[in-house]
Amino acid sequence: MKKLIFIFFVSLITTLNIQAQTEKPLRKGFTAGVSLNGSVLHFTQGMSEDPTQGGISLPNLKMGWFVSPRTAIYVNTVGQIYESEGVDRSFEGIIPSIQYWATDKWWISGGYGASLDMRALYESEANSKKSEWGKGVLISTGYEVLQREKWALDIQSRLYMGRVTRSEGGNLDATNFSLGVGITLF
Repeated sequence: MKKLIFIFFVSLITTLNIQAQTEKPLRKGFTAGVSLNGSVLHFTQGMSEDPTQGGISLPNLKMGWFVSPRTAIYVNTVGQIYESEGVDRSFEGIIPSIQYWATDKWWISGGYGASLDMRALYESEANSKKSEWGKGVLISTGYEVLQREKWALDIQSRLYMGRVTRSEGGNLDATNFSLGVGITLF
C-alpha cells in the first residue's frame, strides 16, 4: 500500500509538471484551501508514551486574506482521528498562521493557537470522555506543482504539536506529521 501511494504521488507530480503551463497566480484578497493528507500521530502523557497511529488527516482547511502578493494570514484546522480505549477521538487544532511564499512556488507557514482533544463527530457522547482544550504550534511548507491564475495545487507537509490539560490531571502532548496534496483558491 505504501508503494502504491508513493507511486501515485510521483506520477501526479510528474504529470502535472509536464502538463503545467505556468501562469502567474493573482494572490490578493480572500483565499481558502483544503488538503488531503496521510499522517502519523504520537502521544506522550507524562513519562509514558502511547503507540504511534497512522491514518488520513481530515479536515485540513484554511481560510484567510492576502496582506501582500507573497504573504497571507490564515486560520488553519489540522488534526487526526485516533483510537483511545475502543472509541474514536479527534486531536485537532485551530491555528492562526502566517504563510509566506519564499519563491514563486515554494511557501512556508507557521502559527500558534488552540488544541482540542474531543470525541470523533460520529461517536456517541455516552462512550467518550469530555473535550479538553490546550495550545498548539503548526509549522508547514509546500510546493505548488500546478499554478493557475485563481488556484494552485501543491504538495505539502505539516508538523503540528499540541498540548491539552486533562481534567483528571496531567497533560496530553501530541505530535502530528502529515504529507499530502492541497488546493488553494486565490
